[in-house]
Amino acid sequence: MSNSNLNHQHMPRAVVTGIGVQCAFANNYEQFKTELQQTTQTRQQLRVISVESLERTTQMDHDKIRTKTLIDFNEYGLDSLKEAMKNASLSVDKLAEIKHQVGLVYATSTEDTNTFLYRTFSGEDSLFGEKFSHYVQQSIPLNGKITVCDSSCSAGGIAAGTALDLIKYNDHKVVLLGGIETITLMQHSGFSSLGALGSIGSQPFSDHRDGVGLGNASVFLIIEEYEYAINRGATILGELLGYGISNDAYHITAPHPEGLGAKLAMQRAMKEAGVTSEQISYINGHGTGTSTNDSMELLAIEETFKGSQSPVYVSSIKSLTGHTLSAAGIIELAATISALHEQYMIPNFELDHPMEHSEFIVLPTEAVPMEYSYALSNSFAFGGNCVSVVVKKLAEEVL
Repeated sequence: MSNSNLNHQHMPRAVVTGIGVQCAFANNYEQFKTELQQTTQTRQQLRVISVESLERTTQMDHDKIRTKTLIDFNEYGLDSLKEAMKNASLSVDKLAEIKHQVGLVYATSTEDTNTFLYRTFSGEDSLFGEKFSHYVQQSIPLNGKITVCDSSCSAGGIAAGTALDLIKYNDHKVVLLGGIETITLMQHSGFSSLGALGSIGSQPFSDHRDGVGLGNASVFLIIEEYEYAINRGATILGELLGYGISNDAYHITAPHPEGLGAKLAMQRAMKEAGVTSEQISYINGHGTGTSTNDSMELLAIEETFKGSQSPVYVSSIKSLTGHTLSAAGIIELAATISALHEQYMIPNFELDHPMEHSEFIVLPTEAVPMEYSYALSNSFAFGGNCVSVVVKKLAEEVL
């Protein structure tokens, strides 16, 4: 056993005990879990956002408060948080017992946009413009660390790493880890001006990819210290083992074409987790469906895993969720943990023409049942910010 594994076993451990989610293809975690394993033929219509649907929903649903937004940000986030707590069998009263050791970490890039739009277009006083962290504290007792992560599309992964650190190094027993995005015309216009929007939505790792589609998401994971979770009889879905962060220092929006930052983030995550590339069976890729990201990411995976004797399965769920920006790292982490717990590889939805890739990289197009113990979730962002998170199945101790 490596020294890093020995050190890891003597540190407080961070485990996932509950998930709540709303996104383009699911209104709750049970539906999310089921739909991830469906074939193209049986899947329901997705709700990835187009300019037309964004404008239409805005006018129909929110004329009353004139915010120009799709969804009440705070209620959207709180609904998923409450679902995650329910699925973790974690009550408000239970949290109140340890409220000084309960933290809140969430990723977003639209919270301030929603607040700005509310204050601009509505003269009414409302909790709609209140910070989500304040909103949560009105119904859920917590006096631990509160952190908001906003490093665009890598924010979710960084939030997950922050939650892990709070458990390992800062005496927290529970961290409420989330990602919330309610896309407005401002975000849509920004991606449009960059020429990054796809004509048919995100098609990750496809030769036909031409850009991203955007999607709303609200997702929360309940992260608990292992002994605390065990003592209260919680069901454990998986463990956060380690994370790695890097920066390309290359371009304000484009990733380094050789994936230098992505490779470094994956290497650092595996080093902190005390695992090797040989032990990683599945990677939930950032996979935006843009030509630059997907080619860079597969190249980085090839360079990082080329010595492995076993194939590594790679997929992206952005063809289902759309790009959920700062929330992407959290919803994709939720998908990774769910697949690891259920023991299958998540398929690439509607990947009819896969791009060229190394023979040891498998891009599955159907759910593949398989026993495996370790997976990795990637999140990459504008400014070259890269983060990877390693997770572990906890059905039994894996040495």
